[in-house]
Amino acid sequence: MPIQKCPLCLETKTVVSSHLMPAGMYSYCRPEGGHHISMSSKLVIETDRQIQDYLLCNECEGILNKGGETWILPLLSTYKGSFPFYDFLTKFKADVVEGETSAYAAVRNSEIDTENLLHFAMGVFWKAGVHSWSGSRTAPMIDLGEFADPIRRFLRGEVGFPDHMALMIGVLPPPNKWIAFYNPYQGSNTQWKNFLFHVPGIEFSLGVGKELDNSVREESFSCNPARPILVLNYLPDLLAINKYVWENARKAKNMEKYLK
Repeated sequence: MPIQKCPLCLETKTVVSSHLMPAGMYSYCRPEGGHHISMSSKLVIETDRQIQDYLLCNECEGILNKGGETWILPLLSTYKGSFPFYDFLTKFKADVVEGETSAYAAVRNSEIDTENLLHFAMGVFWKAGVHSWSGSRTAPMIDLGEFADPIRRFLRGEVGFPDHMALMIGVLPPPNKWIAFYNPYQGSNTQWKNFLFHVPGIEFSLGVGKELDNSVREESFSCNPARPILVLNYLPDLLAINKYVWENARKAKNMEKYLK
């Protein structure tokens, strides 16, 4: 294992192999009798490869694992099956209902560990913002710019949630026929930077910038003391992303069985 500067604690140490997304996430998205499907702008392939690299020291790897990843993994949505996180969330009546969107104040639900949920989401965004996770490029996967270090300090418990950021959480109501995860990517907001990633049944959206208005902060999971979580059908957005990538990327030969 290499010795290098750990980007979380900033100390030079032996680093271990770290995953961008938790290793257990891959088993959620593995078709029966096969491996998970990896999709990028260039290639669609069935593979057992997981996105990982030598990045964090063992202590900092543990901070991220215990600070949210271990807690959330058993709660994700399964194909047409259980979705424990949704079940926890909807045990109480929604606080606000507007059309097909319902908002729940997670702070009054003892089964939802709001701090672990916040730590998990920010940990994934931060890892994508400090490392490329690719052998073909050196720039980070997403550009957090000056906001990467405040997130780092938050993850280490040195400061509260950073200023000029707002985390939104959306939950896809069951039954879920689309079990997949999407690595962090930059969204299309033109007023401020926004980044998103999706795990089975839950989407995290992070707004970043001094241009964020108060209305966004007041409605966000990170800034509103009630910790609001939205339940809404955002599946069409996921399918549109998938369709675009599928149509424009090269298909590996082992995808022939799916193409048929």
